[in-house]
Amino acid sequence: MPMSLGPSASGLPKDIVERLMDAEREPVRQLETKKKNEQAKLKLAQDLVAKVNGITSGLKEITRFKQFRDLKADVGRPELVDVTVDKSIAEPGNYQLEVKQLSSHASMISNGLPDPDETQVGAGYFSYTLPNGDKKEVYIDEDNSTLNGLARLINGQKDLNLNALVVNDGTDEDSPFRLIVSHTKSGERNDAEFPDFYFVDGDEDFYMDKNRAAQNTVLKVNGFDVEFDSNKVTTLFPGVTLDLKEAAPGKEFTFNVAADTKSSKGKVEEVIKKINEVLSFVQSQNKLDKDSNTTQTLGGDVTLQTLEYKIRQLVLTPIETSSGVMRLSDIGVSFNRNGLLDVKQEKLDAAMQRDFDGVTDFFTGENEGGEGFTSRLTDLISGLTRQEGVVQSRVEGIQRRIRDIDSQIENKERQLSSAEKAMKEKFARLEGTMASLKAQQSQVAGALGGGGSVLG
Repeated sequence: MPMSLGPSASGLPKDIVERLMDAEREPVRQLETKKKNEQAKLKLAQDLVAKVNGITSGLKEITRFKQFRDLKADVGRPELVDVTVDKSIAEPGNYQLEVKQLSSHASMISNGLPDPDETQVGAGYFSYTLPNGDKKEVYIDEDNSTLNGLARLINGQKDLNLNALVVNDGTDEDSPFRLIVSHTKSGERNDAEFPDFYFVDGDEDFYMDKNRAAQNTVLKVNGFDVEFDSNKVTTLFPGVTLDLKEAAPGKEFTFNVAADTKSSKGKVEEVIKKINEVLSFVQSQNKLDKDSNTTQTLGGDVTLQTLEYKIRQLVLTPIETSSGVMRLSDIGVSFNRNGLLDVKQEKLDAAMQRDFDGVTDFFTGENEGGEGFTSRLTDLISGLTRQEGVVQSRVEGIQRRIRDIDSQIENKERQLSSAEKAMKEKFARLEGTMASLKAQQSQVAGALGGGGSVLG
């Protein structure tokens, strides 16, 4: 806080110390400007690191064959079946399918009763033979001696693998309510031995009116019938799940599992996009004109020159594949006149359609995990951004300079604080001396009858 000296006895300006100290602070202002410039460069260098590291996000999808290759299923009759493909297991293939029959649960339905909660079927029990051959009996008391009561009891016996529900089938105006009992698992091997019901003293007779045997799913695959317990078929094609929705006997359709080149192409384009972001950053820093503030940019920096050179070298390097030597330009990716990478869609599509395995080898390496474009680019990024790498070293170098500037500013501020204190004390003493002399002058003048000023 500035120290006020009060009315100046020496005739010097009251803010003389502030004026002098302001001049003394010029080196600090220069250091602060230098720090500001270094901070601007640090932000740019950190942005560069982020962009270089950003390339790796796309590389994860093209590191190995089964990551690079996506599969898609084409179904000739999509209204009959939904398909899920696990690309890590499935393999391409072409098939002819026919959904001849859907699997069903064994079930039975009772006769109709007037009311599901009031009409009593009587006291008694039902017996059921479990899949292991054991026989189980479940007793029905008065509280559960209705259709809804029976349904609750059956559904409460989890080991029976039965499901019961009460429906109003609308076929009989006086007795529309029926009990349907179904096995929880479909397929012929799960054909149920349904419960036998025994009741006495009911309001109405109760009996099972109709039953339906379980049946298997029947698919014709390339002309041959195969059967399954469920309408969700997971064992026909490795990595492929078929959810059958409807049977259509006599209506064959095609079913293909093929490489999804559109998805794989998108992965390539994403990596090229990330590389272009780095190259664009380098070009923007090197683009200088008369208005450019070179103290706050990385233009001409050896880091940028090294980075651009290494990327260009990698892009132009040939790689051995199962189809022979291949370059990035062979699949439609090459430098344009602006120094960025262009993806020629038609050439990339044609390369993937013609030799998908060769294109995959180029990126992932021949024989899975070899020296492909992806692994080389990953190694390049790692080398650039690790602690001793050229890009990371540039960041750390700027950070060290900022710390040095902070130290210089701190030392200079400490020196200025001491100088200001000494200067204020010096001027305070001067003011005190001048005030004392003026007081003595007044006393002498009074004694001499108001003579001339001794101090002038």
